[in-house]
Amino acid sequence: MGSGFPQRTDPAYRHFSAGASITQGFQKASRRLIGWKPFLSVLQEYEISYIFLYMDLIKLKSFLAITELGSFSRAAEVLYFSQPAISAHIKELEYEYDTKLFNRIGRKIELTKSGEALVYYVESILDTFEESKKAINSLKEAGLGELSIGTSSLPGAHLVPEYLSRYKLQNPEVTFNVTISKAVDIREMVLKNKLDIGIIGSQDAEYKDIRLEEKIIDRDEMVLAIPNTHVLSGKEKVSIFDLKNLELIVSFKNTLSRQAINKLFLKYDVPYTIKHEINDKAMRIAMVQNGLGCAFFTYSEIKREVNSKWFSILRIEEETLYRNIVLIHLKEISMSPTVKSFCNFLIKAE
Repeated sequence: MGSGFPQRTDPAYRHFSAGASITQGFQKASRRLIGWKPFLSVLQEYEISYIFLYMDLIKLKSFLAITELGSFSRAAEVLYFSQPAISAHIKELEYEYDTKLFNRIGRKIELTKSGEALVYYVESILDTFEESKKAINSLKEAGLGELSIGTSSLPGAHLVPEYLSRYKLQNPEVTFNVTISKAVDIREMVLKNKLDIGIIGSQDAEYKDIRLEEKIIDRDEMVLAIPNTHVLSGKEKVSIFDLKNLELIVSFKNTLSRQAINKLFLKYDVPYTIKHEINDKAMRIAMVQNGLGCAFFTYSEIKREVNSKWFSILRIEEETLYRNIVLIHLKEISMSPTVKSFCNFLIKAE
């Protein structure tokens, strides 16, 4: 037997291997618990829930051993149980399933029709149990389901919390350690293996490091926010040429959004005016609301304000601007099961 169940040398063993059923054996041992220190030490070593789980598994193992070996006595030898205990296991199974599982023909043991039907399910249950032990051990080795995530400000504020919430519903044991920084810093931390993964905003033409695996997991549409008093307010789409000499509130030059906007207007040779240069998103939103100019945002950034009708939004007829949300991780690295599971979740959710 494995270490998870009392052995022949344990004081409690005879209560599990005597002619009585395992359940009865445990009940006998439990009744003698008070003042019986040897068995108390066994309970401290094997959690009660773990013992109860093994009670059912041992019955199934006994059934499968008899099926494969064709003998109660040989099954008892292989499983290190007494033959009466093996017989008790089968009696309990037959009681639980309300059917006979074996026929004795002389010295020969044969499965009944019910027994034959049960074999497949018993094999599946035992295989699943072994797989579950391996999975839990892997999870422990991976740091009890910890995930170290880096994210840039846009997805970190508006998209990543939703990803984590949905994943947590399916995997409540997982804990997240989240770092928010510039996309370039997140890339560097992933490259140095300081983070398991990164979730960052990215443009299609942006430089990609060959050491990183990159996968687009989401796309956030860019829209133009305009004051409700603007002449174009009320429209849903406009031509880029309708935006000639548009007064824009923009972020600083090195941001991806600023680069995408500049590229769009240059492509169609449409001039525009930089009215204000402000790096704080909340202030840009407030300035648009107060009629001080127009600004491009990703839709997820201003969804609440749009729904509250703080200002209007426009889309460009000639082309749709998107901000890609990208999952990044090192190529040449062995992922823990937790990291791999989360990456697969993000990719499937795309």
